[in-house]
Amino acid sequence: MSKINICSEFCYQPPLSRWAGGWHENWFKNPIFNIINFLDADPNEKNYLHLFCVPDETIEFLEKQDKTFYVQLLKKNFKVLFTHEGFELFSQRGEEFKQKYVDIDNILYWRIIKILEKNNIKEENIYFIHSGSGYLEDIERLKNEKVICKNSTVHLKSHHVQLPLFLTWGQKTAVCVENEIKYHYSCLFGFRPAAHRHKLIKSLWFKNLLSYGKCSLNKMPDDTKFNEINVEFDKRIVFSKQMKNYDENYVFRDIFLWVVGETYIPDGHTKFSEKTVKAILYERPFISYGNPGILKYLKKLGFRTFNDYWDESYDDIKDDDVKIEKISLIIQDLCNKDITEINKMHADMKPILQHNKKLLQETDWVGKLVDFLS
Repeated sequence: MSKINICSEFCYQPPLSRWAGGWHENWFKNPIFNIINFLDADPNEKNYLHLFCVPDETIEFLEKQDKTFYVQLLKKNFKVLFTHEGFELFSQRGEEFKQKYVDIDNILYWRIIKILEKNNIKEENIYFIHSGSGYLEDIERLKNEKVICKNSTVHLKSHHVQLPLFLTWGQKTAVCVENEIKYHYSCLFGFRPAAHRHKLIKSLWFKNLLSYGKCSLNKMPDDTKFNEINVEFDKRIVFSKQMKNYDENYVFRDIFLWVVGETYIPDGHTKFSEKTVKAILYERPFISYGNPGILKYLKKLGFRTFNDYWDESYDDIKDDDVKIEKISLIIQDLCNKDITEINKMHADMKPILQHNKKLLQETDWVGKLVDFLS
């Protein structure tokens, strides 16, 4: 099989955006891909310009390039590949496009297409990797509707695939799994403050459950209760390390349940990140919450979850307060069990944990991307 050339953001000095060299680059650290400099590309080979898509930065980058840049793209037969974690690509969901006339000038997807087509990059030479679920369904709905904008039919000729970005990072990460379970759960929210993470910590605090777990929390600007909560667990606060030198065995070795507050996607789609993949790597059960449908997405990929041990209906709930109460009750029920019983439960669910880790590390996720680009 011939190699696929990738001119990616980290080829540039300075990089094209602050996201250069991020988790998405793990997909290209494979012998089938050849990381090249832009001007060294052979027009007779498969060449892709790869950009991590962040709305404002992506538009700014595309708009500020001069004609020479786009002439070189065409001369060297580059296709353009966008990766995104989850953002409002279409803004309006598929059902809203059932109107006969829709104003799409400010929708991100068509802003990208418009800039590229203005510079003679055809829509059929543009590719998208969607880390979140739901986008492919939206695209199919759009293709099946006749949408008219300024007397032009939207054809959606670009190419799309759904591949969670953090799976290949999990494949390339070797961890030491130790089991000395002393704590019922872990809620490490000490990095980026978010309302849904604060609500869960406060719910556990009100239920007097913080002493049963490893917890951390970062203050939100309007949080008047933070200092009261922090007194409860500041002596045992644990912060996850950045993953370049990855070793979080010190976090996982003595905890049972890994509680993940995933980042919300504003358009209502669903994604999971390295936060959930960590639990799979370290063979721990997890509660992963954010946009509804995270567990369904994982199951669709072949992973198994823990509905045999607790009620996972929280995954379908849209109301944050209702969802968090449901999750805190699961944690409370676990905290009512002694550690001996928790260790027995962990041993009992080993087949699920080992299945998930094997699926993560042995599936040819990169092969799916190669098929898409070939």
